[in-house]
Amino acid sequence: MPSVTVEAFVIDDINEAKFWSHGLSREDVLEVLGNRRVVTRNRKGRAANYLLIGRDDRNRCLTIPILPTSDPYTWRPVTAWPCKPSEAAKLR
Repeated sequence: MPSVTVEAFVIDDINEAKFWSHGLSREDVLEVLGNRRVVTRNRKGRAANYLLIGRDDRNRCLTIPILPTSDPYTWRPVTAWPCKPSEAAKLR
């Protein structure tokens, strides 16, 4: 897998609405960038090729499908949700 470095997110109102649909806020998603995280390939046929899995400041594991932008260090989250057990295992 190619190396993926995520230092920042570009979030718009559509992304934020998708976060809310899973009980998460923009702040929850941004907090993941300040904590330990991993990037893994997403399953084929999904909107985003990569998943960023990490913890927010309340220690909740979040999964965030991400899309590249023109900046290799800035990515666009498609949505975010609390980790499923199989996703949380990748963070350990």
